[in-house]
Amino acid sequence: MLLRDYTILHARTKVRGIFCLETDWSEVRATPSVEPMLELLRRCPLKIPFIHRNVVTMDALGYYLSKWTQKRHADHPILYMAFHGIEGEVQFGDLRGKPTRVSLDELEESLAGKCQGRVIHFGCCQTIGVSQRRLQRFIDATGALAVSGYGKDIDWVRSAVLDLALFAGIQQNTMTVSGLRAVRRRMLIRHGREARSLAWRMAIRGG
Repeated sequence: MLLRDYTILHARTKVRGIFCLETDWSEVRATPSVEPMLELLRRCPLKIPFIHRNVVTMDALGYYLSKWTQKRHADHPILYMAFHGIEGEVQFGDLRGKPTRVSLDELEESLAGKCQGRVIHFGCCQTIGVSQRRLQRFIDATGALAVSGYGKDIDWVRSAVLDLALFAGIQQNTMTVSGLRAVRRRMLIRHGREARSLAWRMAIRGG
C-alpha cells in the first residue's frame, strides 16, 4: 500500500498517538534509538504524534506507565515498549552487567484495569513468546484491546519495518476488537513472510 493510500484512509479516522518507553540499548556514545522512526511517523502525511521517554530504572518505568494510563494521555493509546527481552519479560539497563528484569506478571499488576481502549506493543526480543492463554490473561487483567510483539530474537531494522507498518495500520480502523482484527489481518496479508520470520503476533481481546 502506498503512503497516500494510508493517508486517505487515515483521514476517516481519529489519529492515535504513540507513547514510547525505550531503554538505553548500549554504550552511551553510540546508542541506537527508535525515536527517529517515530519522528518519521510524525512528519509524514499521517502526522502521528508521539511521546518518547528513556527508561533505565524500575521507578522510571512505574512513573511513565502511570502517566500513560492517565486520561490526559488517552489520545496516545498505543504503548510502545522498546526494550531488551526474553520470553515473558522485558529487560532494560546494561546487559553486560545485571539488567533490570520485569515480567509480564509485574506489568500486568502495574496496569491492572487501566488499559481500556488501548494497545500495547512490545518492540522486544521474545517477550510475547508465551502461550495464547497467557496473553489473553494479560489482556483480561489490564483491560487492553490487544497486545502485540515478537516471539523470537529480532533484527533491529526488520522489526522496525513491521513496527512502522503496525503503527500506520492502526490509524486505518476503529480502536475496537473488530478494528484491530482488521489490522492484524492486513499485517499478515501484506507482511506475512516477515511477520512469520520474526514470530510477530497480535493477541486481541476475545481471541
